Amino acid sequence: MTELEKKIWNILGRPQTAALATIGEGGAPRVRYVTVRALEDLTLHFCTSHASRKARQIAAHPDVHLTCGNLEPPDDSAYLQVAGRAEIRSDAATKRQYWLEGWSRYFQGPEDPDYVMVFVTPSLIEYNAPGSLEPEIWRK
Repeated sequence: MTELEKKIWNILGRPQTAALATIGEGGAPRVRYVTVRALEDLTLHFCTSHASRKARQIAAHPDVHLTCGNLEPPDDSAYLQVAGRAEIRSDAATKRQYWLEGWSRYFQGPEDPDYVMVFVTPSLIEYNAPGSLEPEIWRK
């Protein structure tokens, strides 16, 4: 793992709220919060409803953008800008593997057909350090 990847992992290594931008109907951007978790290869994932507007937007336009980090506001902590491609996965094995009991308030369980997982494979991550005017760039 490079030094930059270690800095990125320091932010992504724990579950957190991120702002997810998708391309909405008519080409306008849409942003909403999602709770993301990361895999060691920096792939981000979160759950959503198959019937949700975000799922429809991702299916139509899989290029997405996330902003996360700044985990200790109001302090000026590092944050990330993540550009990537989203994929919706609804296969039973994936749904069972990533299921969290806290999601039972939204879904009936990992077999619920409305529960799907979204994986975002980053193509570019900007690491914005406190006080820096230029981000460090990670590219896949």
